[in-house]
Amino acid sequence: MRDRMLSVVVGVGALAYLYSDWRMPRVQLGDPLGPRAFPALVGILLLISAALLMAETRRRPPAPVMAADPTRPSHIPLLIGILLWTTCYYVAFEPTGYIIATIIYLFGLLCVFNKGRHKSNALIAAGFTAVAYGIFSQLLNVQLPRGPLSF
Repeated sequence: MRDRMLSVVVGVGALAYLYSDWRMPRVQLGDPLGPRAFPALVGILLLISAALLMAETRRRPPAPVMAADPTRPSHIPLLIGILLWTTCYYVAFEPTGYIIATIIYLFGLLCVFNKGRHKSNALIAAGFTAVAYGIFSQLLNVQLPRGPLSF
């Protein structure tokens, strides 16, 4: 039931996002697609995600309702830790630069969710950061902060 609600909320949010993008004024300077292309792509991908989640929830049988288990650990400390880690990333983003901040941020998250695999976590964090940096800086011409790596 939660997944169905999530898919509905994401779908409605995606439609509102696409509507806001559609109402954005058209600018004829520079890029022929203008500033509307990337938000439209994000909105369309959100709609596709919502539709896929809805289709998945229709295929599987409903999960049995379970009573609250007092011995089961709460996810609240983990969520608070992720929120604090993300806040640190946000604060460190400009002074340390995109590359350093993102590698450290992703490595920390991967170490929490993929325990004991430090080598693969480091490679994934560095690889994702390099690919994303290349896409944004070279393909999309987005200026990302370089921090101490500026040359």
